[in-house]
Amino acid sequence: MEDETLRRGPKRSLSAEQIVTAAMGMFDGETPSIRGVAARLNVRPNTLYTYLPDRAALERALVDRLLAEADPDVLVGRRGWRRRIEDYAVSLREVLLERRGAAALFHSAPMHGPTAVIVGERLLSAFTEAGLAPVAASRAAYAVIVHVLGSAALTAADLGDATEAALVEARKNAVVDAEAFPLTAATLETAATWNTVEQFRWSLRALLEGCVSPPRAP
Repeated sequence: MEDETLRRGPKRSLSAEQIVTAAMGMFDGETPSIRGVAARLNVRPNTLYTYLPDRAALERALVDRLLAEADPDVLVGRRGWRRRIEDYAVSLREVLLERRGAAALFHSAPMHGPTAVIVGERLLSAFTEAGLAPVAASRAAYAVIVHVLGSAALTAADLGDATEAALVEARKNAVVDAEAFPLTAATLETAATWNTVEQFRWSLRALLEGCVSPPRAP
């Protein structure tokens, strides 16, 4: 027999935020179906379509929620522009690594939500504060987001089910033919840290340094 609550429809109102929260709780590498989220909320699937018309909209909302969880407020304040950008980038990377498949979600869902707009505006503001013209600031902001997403995706793939410490130790103990690959053998200690936050900060700082002295535009 059909559940009485489902047959009669919901007795309480919903919001897009509640739906996204439920979907985020179900996210495990793949976006849950609209039907699955509706079942979790004990409502009909058609009820969700009032707020999110299709699965693509749900994915965009999840992307926006992840950006929000990284706390865009760290992009404002009295700290220097470099520190603000670095703090948000590190926070976003951590958020993406906390959930399996979160980084991959950004490969299929565009950053078009309200939080994405806020993050973009604040990145632009930070880079204009650094002295960049709007066009250069836009390029720099995009470069930072690409760097975060790429780093998170590679780290997630390399880590798998291992811990960061275990991966570092395994790489340090890797056996390399020093005669055939002398440079690789000599840099094993550095390579072992590729998926650490220290490496991420190093490469991000190098990127930011390049952004304020950018190459000639194509």
